[in-house]
Amino acid sequence: MGWKDDHMWICFPHSKTDQVGERNEPKSIYANPICPAICPILAMGVYLMSHSPDTRKLFPGGSQYHRFVNCLQKVMTLPERAVCQELQRLGMNKEDLGTHSIRKGAATYCTSG
Repeated sequence: MGWKDDHMWICFPHSKTDQVGERNEPKSIYANPICPAICPILAMGVYLMSHSPDTRKLFPGGSQYHRFVNCLQKVMTLPERAVCQELQRLGMNKEDLGTHSIRKGAATYCTSG
């Protein structure tokens, strides 16, 4: 991960379409000044300013999967959150939703160009 001119770049050692890592080309990430709510550069800045790095890892913990599952379950459980209210309105439970589509589907879409 790094900076070049006006954008951030990130390399993935392998992807779903390149399991060996032969095409390990950096992906460019640009700011979105029109809609700050979805700006990846702003989101990264807020994250870095609100989390003190205790290791060389960008995200804490040994298992990103478990960290994500725990955060997702917490958000869906809090009664004052719109997510919890929407689940109840649809007659669903938090156990009805999985993480695979959110984690892998979005990552595949973003990295496949």
